[in-house]
Amino acid sequence: MPIPRQVTQAIPPNLENDPNSTIISIVPFLINEFKPGIYPGRFTIQPCIDANKPEILHVGTSVYFIPQFNGDDELPAHVVKTPSHDIAKSIVNDYLSAQMDTNPECQPGIAWLDGKLAIVDITTKHRNLLQDLKKYQINWFGKLVQRADNDWNRYKRHTVVSDVQRFAAKALSLERDWLTPESHEIPVKCPSCLTNCDRAAVVCANCRCILDQERYKKLTFAA
Repeated sequence: MPIPRQVTQAIPPNLENDPNSTIISIVPFLINEFKPGIYPGRFTIQPCIDANKPEILHVGTSVYFIPQFNGDDELPAHVVKTPSHDIAKSIVNDYLSAQMDTNPECQPGIAWLDGKLAIVDITTKHRNLLQDLKKYQINWFGKLVQRADNDWNRYKRHTVVSDVQRFAAKALSLERDWLTPESHEIPVKCPSCLTNCDRAAVVCANCRCILDQERYKKLTFAA
């Protein structure tokens, strides 16, 4: 999708009157999806604390801009709308495709519906969908735990188990040897890019931020 040349281009006044879609989420983690080239293109859904009270995100129409020229003269950009249901579908599908061990009945509890719905609409008119999301997410948690069990039995290292897998085990009230990592295996989060780094690292491998100033001063680097 083309990147906007004029990010300050005025949005058509009738955009606010276009139909909306609603994303429903019982996912207990922050969802932050970015769609480059469209406006608005950043979509954030807060973690769901109670699966009986889903988080919802109302999605409207987004637009992107196609530059136009008449010879060497630049004309006002052509505004192209992307319907809310296309945006909502993209947010849900892109998030699901980024998760491991998913299938149509084993995945995080997130879906979308046409229309601007309230939580009461979800819990009454769409309660069957909500129940399906709960079932699918429980299945997913079980699959994550199964993978963690396999990796733990093979490597016996806490670092092969993700925080999401630990959350899944706790959500299912399961006890596992891999639930509590050894202190020296707990990664350090880079203060700059938030990447998990080895506790022995002096510099973040991702953004090169210095993690330990005192040890960094004692290092000698080749020219």
